[in-house]
Amino acid sequence: MEGSGMVLLLVPVLLVSQHAAGLQVEVFEGEESVLLPCWVPVNVSRGSTSVWDRDDFRIPTVHVREPDGDYLKDQNQRYAGRTSMMEDALQTGDLSLTLSRPTFTDSGTFTCTVRRLGEDLHSVNVDLQVKEPPSSWPWVLLGLVVLLILLVVPAVIWYRLRKKKLTAVVPPETVEIREGVKSVLLPFKTSRGLPQDVKVEWTRLDPSRGNITIHVFENGRSEHQENIPEGQTKMKADLLSSGDLSLTLRTPQLKDSGDYQCVVSRGGDLLRKTVTLKVKESLMEEVEVADREENVRLPFNTAAHLPQDAKVVWKRTDRTGTVYEFQNGQNQSDGQNPEYRDRTEMNPDALGTRDLTLTLKDPSQRDSGVFICTVYSTDGKILGRKVVTLTVKVYKVEKVSVEEGTRSVVLPFRTAPRLLSGKVTVEWRLADVDDMMLYTYDRGHHRPTQDQTYGGHTKMNEDLLTTGDLSLTLSDLRLTQSVYTCSIHNEGEEILQQKVVVLIVRALQVEVVEVTKGEPSVSLPFKIPLPVDEDIKVEWTHPGSRQPEVITFENGEVQVSKWNRVYRRRTKMDGDLLRTGDLSLVLKRPCVADNGLYKCMVYKSQEVQQQKMVTLSVREHMESSFNDRIPSFKRRRTASGSPHEHSLLA
Repeated sequence: MEGSGMVLLLVPVLLVSQHAAGLQVEVFEGEESVLLPCWVPVNVSRGSTSVWDRDDFRIPTVHVREPDGDYLKDQNQRYAGRTSMMEDALQTGDLSLTLSRPTFTDSGTFTCTVRRLGEDLHSVNVDLQVKEPPSSWPWVLLGLVVLLILLVVPAVIWYRLRKKKLTAVVPPETVEIREGVKSVLLPFKTSRGLPQDVKVEWTRLDPSRGNITIHVFENGRSEHQENIPEGQTKMKADLLSSGDLSLTLRTPQLKDSGDYQCVVSRGGDLLRKTVTLKVKESLMEEVEVADREENVRLPFNTAAHLPQDAKVVWKRTDRTGTVYEFQNGQNQSDGQNPEYRDRTEMNPDALGTRDLTLTLKDPSQRDSGVFICTVYSTDGKILGRKVVTLTVKVYKVEKVSVEEGTRSVVLPFRTAPRLLSGKVTVEWRLADVDDMMLYTYDRGHHRPTQDQTYGGHTKMNEDLLTTGDLSLTLSDLRLTQSVYTCSIHNEGEEILQQKVVVLIVRALQVEVVEVTKGEPSVSLPFKIPLPVDEDIKVEWTHPGSRQPEVITFENGEVQVSKWNRVYRRRTKMDGDLLRTGDLSLVLKRPCVADNGLYKCMVYKSQEVQQQKMVTLSVREHMESSFNDRIPSFKRRRTASGSPHEHSLLA
């Protein structure tokens, strides 16, 4: 081949393969560096320490990476200045080690170990073989062929590891509470930025009955699940911006114990976490009820297995006799205190369901006290015990909260219809303004106040004796923080029942919504309580823009002006908002020019009922370079836009 002009190139060859003991890497001596691969899940590497070492050396340490950086104090001197790892190795899970200037003496087994709090979480062996470079071109060609074949294996391995890393499995967590608490938080917080179109789904894992979806957040809002009582679960409205995906579970009971899983998905799964909830039996519980309520429940649920011949005894510490004695499926009334005869009951299958709750009818102030429930076996052994403190109050207190600018409100009060006879009197008063009478129902006659301010603006239900609904509606008024009382009197002017309603007027809140330019859509949230009046008008505007009118809902239809070129095909509202109460505005393809304040007004008969303001912030992509943003910046500066548009650039 002499004189042919052919130039022989010595091509460096790196061979990577996988075998039962780990990974094998081959490299020619004289190469600039070699990469020893090591990949682990992000939840394993984050917050841990990565150690590379060789067990065949007296000083085995090759390289150590801790959460705050490299630790090379104990490094074997033959590797000093020759090892390095990616700066974000512990954050990405890519713990691969770069070894510079490999020589024959570097041949051997390197071990990559991930440790946290002294415990080894993951370990990978990499066998490095440093070989002499090939002396002639046939060996080079052979090496290239082998390279093409063998690279398929690590490529497949990398793809599978990469795919696995896409779903970051957050370490599981256990939450323990006592039964009787008002709510429990199943925690899940992430620092990862979540796109606007992700789906967050909480599921209860139950292999025997099938997994049950209990809460879903999708399209910027929570969706009610038919198999879960409304209000039983709750997530934060700003979870996408805050990264707090925790779920609040209200009034948890023993039966709610189990595993709950949260999955964040966007086409495929992105994040997953399992939370184990353990609800323990409460040894003592407090119960409050208003005087003259129809009944009150003294709760006692147990996880213990109870024999069918067990005896359940409810007693009061300051009374003789029993409150209720249950055995063989019925009440044993021989020793029952006459005060509780015909006023107490339990579930006939209480021992089977393990629900030993006692229902007390017609509670009064005399019933306030300490109740103790004890479960006995036939030989007198105590199988379980629960203490319940009952407080019967003369009146109930409830807080009603509305936003500033709201014009109508319902002051709620429901009672048992049996307390209402044709001779009762019901009085609503404004207690903090000279005890002003607002409304009187007296023996079948409705008498609203004729006061200059409240006259014509108060209303009660016509069939209140039948329904027991004594609520007072204040409409078309400028509401202020006030205290209202409702009293039920009998013929002798004795107060049968009373309720206090505290009206709190909140300052109008301005919510901030952030989105990255290029997202398909963004939701400006606004939900109002149900029911929603059919004759309301909803209007979204963008004050200060060239075309401030964005979208309107009126006469049961969503309307966008055909002359509005800015928002005509980019805005959407829920056409079924009268049923859902969701007045949110969806803006498609948000851009920087959409930044600013958006205002939603709810009208009824030209009067403002509710309103909300939302500030939209559309961010540029962080990964785009300054040079990439210069053209769009120049276009915005030179465009003949409104003063509002120029203020956004300032």
